[in-house]
Amino acid sequence: MAHPDYPASSDPDPDPAPPHLIQSFASTLSADPDTDPLRTREAAAAWLRTAGLLPAEAGLTTSEHAALLRLRTSIRDVLAAHADGRADAEAAARLTKALADGRLVLTVAAASTVRLASAARASYPNLVAAIAVAIAESAASGTWPRLGHGL
Repeated sequence: MAHPDYPASSDPDPDPAPPHLIQSFASTLSADPDTDPLRTREAAAAWLRTAGLLPAEAGLTTSEHAALLRLRTSIRDVLAAHADGRADAEAAARLTKALADGRLVLTVAAASTVRLASAARASYPNLVAAIAVAIAESAASGTWPRLGHGL
Protein backbone atom coordinates (compact mmCIF):
# COMPACT_ATOMS: atom_id res chain seq x y z
CA MET A 1 0.00 0.00 0.00
CA ALA A 2 1.45 3.35 -0.98
CA HIS A 3 1.30 6.26 1.41
CA PRO A 4 1.29 9.38 -0.76
CA ASP A 5 1.84 11.63 2.27
CA TYR A 6 5.38 10.23 2.69
CA PRO A 7 8.02 12.07 0.68
CA ALA A 8 9.99 10.01 -1.79
CA SER A 9 13.70 9.64 -1.36
CA SER A 10 15.75 8.43 -4.28
CA ASP A 11 19.01 8.64 -2.38
CA PRO A 12 19.81 6.73 0.78
CA ASP A 13 20.22 8.88 3.85
CA PRO A 14 23.94 9.33 4.55
CA ASP A 15 23.28 9.30 8.32
CA PRO A 16 23.57 5.66 9.40
CA ALA A 17 21.77 6.23 12.72
CA PRO A 18 18.92 3.71 13.11
CA PRO A 19 16.02 6.16 12.72
CA HIS A 20 17.57 7.66 9.60
CA LEU A 21 18.18 4.26 8.03
CA ILE A 22 14.56 3.27 8.61
CA GLN A 23 13.20 6.58 7.34
CA SER A 24 15.46 6.56 4.32
CA PHE A 25 14.40 3.04 3.36
CA ALA A 26 10.71 3.63 4.03
CA SER A 27 10.75 6.92 2.09
CA THR A 28 11.88 5.38 -1.18
CA LEU A 29 8.29 4.91 -2.37
CA SER A 30 6.50 7.72 -4.16
CA ALA A 31 3.24 8.10 -6.02
CA ASP A 32 5.19 7.90 -9.30
CA PRO A 33 6.46 4.32 -9.79
CA ASP A 34 9.08 5.59 -12.27
CA THR A 35 10.88 7.44 -9.46
CA ASP A 36 10.99 4.47 -7.07
CA PRO A 37 14.68 3.62 -6.55
CA LEU A 38 13.65 0.06 -5.60
CA ARG A 39 11.41 -0.50 -8.65
CA THR A 40 13.69 -3.10 -10.28
CA ARG A 41 16.14 -5.63 -8.87
CA GLU A 42 19.05 -3.73 -10.37
CA ALA A 43 17.89 -0.33 -9.13
CA ALA A 44 17.18 -1.73 -5.67
CA ALA A 45 20.62 -3.36 -5.49
CA ALA A 46 22.25 -0.06 -6.45
CA TRP A 47 20.30 1.85 -3.79
CA LEU A 48 21.10 -0.80 -1.17
CA ARG A 49 24.81 -0.69 -2.05
CA THR A 50 24.83 3.10 -1.68
CA ALA A 51 23.10 2.73 1.69
CA GLY A 52 25.76 0.26 2.79
CA LEU A 53 23.23 -2.56 3.10
CA LEU A 54 24.45 -4.73 0.23
CA PRO A 55 28.03 -5.66 -0.69
CA ALA A 56 29.34 -4.32 -4.00
CA GLU A 57 29.42 -7.77 -5.60
CA ALA A 58 25.95 -8.82 -4.42
CA GLY A 59 22.64 -8.59 -6.22
CA LEU A 60 19.05 -9.52 -5.51
CA THR A 61 17.10 -12.48 -6.80
CA THR A 62 13.55 -11.98 -8.00
CA SER A 63 12.17 -13.44 -4.77
CA GLU A 64 14.50 -11.28 -2.63
CA HIS A 65 13.40 -8.18 -4.54
CA ALA A 66 9.75 -9.05 -3.92
CA ALA A 67 10.53 -9.66 -0.23
CA LEU A 68 12.35 -6.31 -0.05
CA LEU A 69 9.29 -4.49 -1.40
CA ARG A 70 7.07 -6.32 1.12
CA LEU A 71 9.48 -5.32 3.90
CA ARG A 72 9.31 -1.67 2.85
CA THR A 73 5.51 -1.76 2.67
CA SER A 74 5.21 -3.41 6.06
CA ILE A 75 7.51 -0.81 7.65
CA ARG A 76 5.53 2.00 6.02
CA ASP A 77 2.24 0.51 7.25
CA VAL A 78 3.51 0.26 10.84
CA LEU A 79 4.92 3.79 10.70
CA ALA A 80 1.62 5.08 9.28
CA ALA A 81 -0.16 3.50 12.24
CA HIS A 82 2.34 5.21 14.58
CA ALA A 83 1.68 8.56 12.92
CA ASP A 84 -2.08 8.04 13.26
CA GLY A 85 -1.72 7.08 16.92
CA ARG A 86 -3.30 3.67 16.41
CA ALA A 87 -2.29 0.05 16.76
CA ASP A 88 -2.33 -2.10 13.63
CA ALA A 89 -1.92 -5.76 14.55
CA GLU A 90 -1.99 -6.92 10.91
CA ALA A 91 0.76 -4.49 9.86
CA ALA A 92 2.83 -5.50 12.89
CA ALA A 93 2.41 -9.18 12.01
CA ARG A 94 3.47 -8.52 8.38
CA LEU A 95 6.54 -6.62 9.58
CA THR A 96 7.43 -9.39 12.01
CA LYS A 97 7.19 -11.94 9.20
CA ALA A 98 9.27 -9.79 6.82
CA LEU A 99 11.98 -9.29 9.44
CA ALA A 100 12.25 -13.03 10.07
CA ASP A 101 14.37 -13.24 6.90
CA GLY A 102 17.13 -11.53 8.91
CA ARG A 103 17.68 -14.67 11.00
CA LEU A 104 18.77 -12.67 14.01
CA VAL A 105 20.86 -14.12 16.78
CA LEU A 106 22.44 -12.59 19.85
CA THR A 107 26.24 -12.55 19.82
CA VAL A 108 28.49 -12.04 22.82
CA ALA A 109 32.07 -10.85 22.29
CA ALA A 110 35.00 -11.64 24.56
CA ALA A 111 34.58 -8.27 26.30
CA SER A 112 30.93 -9.23 26.97
CA THR A 113 29.63 -6.83 24.35
CA VAL A 114 26.21 -8.07 23.25
CA ARG A 115 24.88 -7.41 19.75
CA LEU A 116 22.20 -8.58 17.39
CA ALA A 117 23.56 -10.11 14.19
CA SER A 118 22.38 -12.24 11.31
CA ALA A 119 23.06 -15.96 11.45
CA ALA A 120 22.81 -16.06 7.66
CA ARG A 121 25.74 -15.96 5.29
CA ALA A 122 23.76 -14.60 2.33
CA SER A 123 23.52 -10.89 1.51
CA TYR A 124 19.74 -10.46 1.61
CA PRO A 125 19.22 -11.83 5.14
CA ASN A 126 22.09 -9.64 6.30
CA LEU A 127 20.48 -6.48 4.95
CA VAL A 128 17.16 -7.47 6.56
CA ALA A 129 19.05 -8.03 9.80
CA ALA A 130 20.58 -4.54 9.52
CA ILE A 131 17.10 -3.04 9.18
CA ALA A 132 15.80 -5.19 12.05
CA VAL A 133 18.69 -4.07 14.26
CA ALA A 134 17.96 -0.44 13.33
CA ILE A 135 14.33 -0.96 14.36
CA ALA A 136 15.40 -2.62 17.64
CA GLU A 137 17.86 0.19 18.40
CA SER A 138 15.21 2.79 17.58
CA ALA A 139 12.78 1.03 19.89
CA ALA A 140 15.38 0.90 22.66
CA SER A 141 16.07 4.63 22.29
CA GLY A 142 12.37 5.48 22.22
CA THR A 143 12.38 6.84 18.67
CA TRP A 144 10.55 3.92 16.98
CA PRO A 145 7.03 5.02 17.99
CA ARG A 146 7.73 8.53 16.67
CA LEU A 147 9.25 7.58 13.30
CA GLY A 148 5.95 7.64 11.43
CA HIS A 149 5.76 11.38 12.09
CA GLY A 150 9.07 12.03 10.35
CA LEU A 151 8.22 10.58 6.96
